[in-house]
Amino acid sequence: MGIPEGFRTHVGVHRLRVRYADTDQMGVAYHGAYIPWIEEGRTEWMREQGRSYRSMEEEGLALAVTSVEIQYHVSARYDDWIEIETRLEKLGKASISLAYRLFRVDPEGKRGPLLASARTRLALLGPRGRPVRVEKEFFSSGN
Repeated sequence: MGIPEGFRTHVGVHRLRVRYADTDQMGVAYHGAYIPWIEEGRTEWMREQGRSYRSMEEEGLALAVTSVEIQYHVSARYDDWIEIETRLEKLGKASISLAYRLFRVDPEGKRGPLLASARTRLALLGPRGRPVRVEKEFFSSGN
């Protein structure tokens, strides 16, 4: 299933700074640091869509990551500003797929090179941990 007509397809943009804890001794961001970065991008994208993880949990819903794919293009380094672009790629019956692009940005916000591109697939689970249908209103009904 694609994205239904009328479903919000907002591209979210979130910035963060590479922490020292995210790097190796040479100041290069460790490959595993990218997963929390895209998680943060997804969380902020969802919030912009009108749905927070907190509101989902209060309704007994959860999003479980079923796959992560990352391609690394250019290294991020300690103290770099990173801009994470998040967009909905696919809406399944009981899942969503998101695509991400991570860029280095300068202090004025001008984008530099593409650091990484990624995709995640998440299953929507109900109170009993079973998949539930994703309705097109999913992101406009919570707060």
